[in-house]
Amino acid sequence: MLKNRIFRFLSVFCSIVIALSCLTYSGASADEPVGKMSSVYAYVLNDYLYTYGAMYTEEAGDTLRDNGDGEFALSGVIHSEIINFDANENPYLVIFLADAGYNTASCHVWKYNEQEEKAERIAILDVNYTMLADGQVGGFALGFSNDKRYIIYRVYQDNVLTNSDYYTAIDGDAFEYVNAPQVLNEIGVMDFSNSYFHPGVDVSHYNANVGEFFDDLKNAAADSVTYEDIAERLGDEDEAQIEAVLKNVTSFTDFDIANYTSMEDYRKALEVEPNGDRFYLISEAYDLGDEIYYIRFSTDRSYYNYALLRRSDDAENGYQILKVRTDCIPLSDRELKQIKTDYDRNTLLYKKAKGSLKLSKYCADDNAEPSKKPLIQIDKSFDKQTRLPIVCIGGGIAVALLTILWVYLYSDND
Repeated sequence: MLKNRIFRFLSVFCSIVIALSCLTYSGASADEPVGKMSSVYAYVLNDYLYTYGAMYTEEAGDTLRDNGDGEFALSGVIHSEIINFDANENPYLVIFLADAGYNTASCHVWKYNEQEEKAERIAILDVNYTMLADGQVGGFALGFSNDKRYIIYRVYQDNVLTNSDYYTAIDGDAFEYVNAPQVLNEIGVMDFSNSYFHPGVDVSHYNANVGEFFDDLKNAAADSVTYEDIAERLGDEDEAQIEAVLKNVTSFTDFDIANYTSMEDYRKALEVEPNGDRFYLISEAYDLGDEIYYIRFSTDRSYYNYALLRRSDDAENGYQILKVRTDCIPLSDRELKQIKTDYDRNTLLYKKAKGSLKLSKYCADDNAEPSKKPLIQIDKSFDKQTRLPIVCIGGGIAVALLTILWVYLYSDND
């Protein structure tokens, strides 16, 4: 009996140790951003698109040529992608573009600074294509080899390869390989000479691929929100009241009560001329506490719009407008928590309404599933520097206990 009890105890204990070791080691190594990182990268890409636009061709695979009409100065973002060069928790944003101001084909690499929650550019690879000699062709590509990722630049002379450079990023710094690494697969991004420019990726339909990637970043930021979505639980009266407020804010581009120090200036800023955009519907609604609500809504022009509202008996239509962004990047979960803290200290906020919204327990659709319970957010307990030692220690303990268990079970009963 004693041996059986010891066996059960050691088995359970070993299982727990092994499970904790596995959970501790797991991390985000996929080539995708999450939460605040997505929002930060989306703003970086937005700046590039605003500055350079997006390069596009009529058909996929088309080549842009110098016809001697002076229109060969090319500008635009060609391709953008999240690349996890070193398989760590924070993948990198890579942007390929052409800059007409300097006649360059370029690759820019950005990293996410987790401590400061901002993006930092760590590499600029520029090639002046007008300086290539006749018969020379340059080209950028992305290389893949198991968990490794590379940026490759090659030069050809009369179709003969003359030079290859390989770049990667390790722990937030960019490096060039001295010796060529083994590349199993690669994707050509662009090739060019002093007389033509050819995007190796599909840039047709006004470069729809870059647009879809931009939307993916926006969606990743929006999907990181851990508050419960109460949009389907709003009562008809409350929903109509919120919609009445939103119909009056569609003409705002970027409004924030934090930009004003007096109630007079704040109220004057709310007087804006209509721009023709029309409210369509509420996409999501989140209760941030203290009667502050984050509402995402769509218009006839854009799917990505949001408003922060304070429910108050002193406000017109029952809600005070705190912040409005249209055709924008949605707020991530971390941004929402911070912005709620900031608004709690704002002296221009009206008193919150008495009582609270009356929410239905289930969706309006009788066939719909019950509304989801609030998600439980679990913060990281260990950073990436401490995970490996913990895994090794946990694994060692597990192995030692299993060894003791094996020796004990197969020893003599005496």
